[in-house]
Amino acid sequence: MALNPEDNPVVLATAGYDHTIRMWDALKSTCIRTIPFTDSQVNRMALSSDKHYLAVAGNPRVSLYDVFGTSESPVMSLEGHKANVTAVEFSQDYKYLATASEDKTIRWWDVYAGSCKRVLENNAMVNDVAVHPDMRTDILVSCDQKGLVRVWGWLRQEVLAQAQPSGDTAMRCVAVFVFRLTVEGSAPRQVELEPYINFDAHEGARITKIAFSASGALLATASSDRTARLWQLAERVVQAPDGSEAVVAGAELINTLAYHQRWVWDVAFSSDSGYLVTVSTDTKAALWDVASGEIIREFKGHQKGVVCVALNDAT
Repeated sequence: MALNPEDNPVVLATAGYDHTIRMWDALKSTCIRTIPFTDSQVNRMALSSDKHYLAVAGNPRVSLYDVFGTSESPVMSLEGHKANVTAVEFSQDYKYLATASEDKTIRWWDVYAGSCKRVLENNAMVNDVAVHPDMRTDILVSCDQKGLVRVWGWLRQEVLAQAQPSGDTAMRCVAVFVFRLTVEGSAPRQVELEPYINFDAHEGARITKIAFSASGALLATASSDRTARLWQLAERVVQAPDGSEAVVAGAELINTLAYHQRWVWDVAFSSDSGYLVTVSTDTKAALWDVASGEIIREFKGHQKGVVCVALNDAT
């Protein structure tokens, strides 16, 4: 069974250690398509903004599938990485794809040509990558195993700015809104990476994934403590002893989503920020109402741990 693009469906996909990608009818909690992925476990997935392509990161290649097709074979395989592919993300116009790997590189792909246009050499395994939404900036942000957050200009393959917020502690997840990223000028550009907020989201536990809502006002964190948490980000003005004023960013816990029996590995917001999907090594996925913190749907069918989810319900 295939999805129908004319129905403008909600596209929801999950994958993990059982070597299958499952696509779901989100309203009925039923699996409508199962794609075998025999190369390796699935590490990460991403959907193009037009919903037509699903990029699947494995070891060591990336496979692109037609969301509305019926074939079990990918429409394209991107070869070049030499180790686990840890991150994958489409550009906003879905013409390009950024991937990161344990082989210490970031690759920038032309999706239509199926070719690698740039290779960015890092000095540590890259754990995550984010593409700046404005394509005119040619900017990527990465984080790595040595704790570095780096801003890259992919066109000239250069590091524009970097920070090491937690010393040599590995940085697992990155989004372009975690730091205040300022880009000024064109040649040469002035790029600043300023820490915006720092708080303990899951005390004593490992954070496995972070995701921002489309507005940037909400943050979801997934953790080894078997929960996901929802945070409201806000700024307030505080007055210093000398009478001066400063703007301070803070995070308020909205809900703790406790349902899974094992590590929560990935999260994905709906386009309107009203819903969140979580996946876990307990083999289950769950759809949550963000405002109430209640489960709306459960998705069961995977035989082993589920570690990644991709969701696109934009109209």
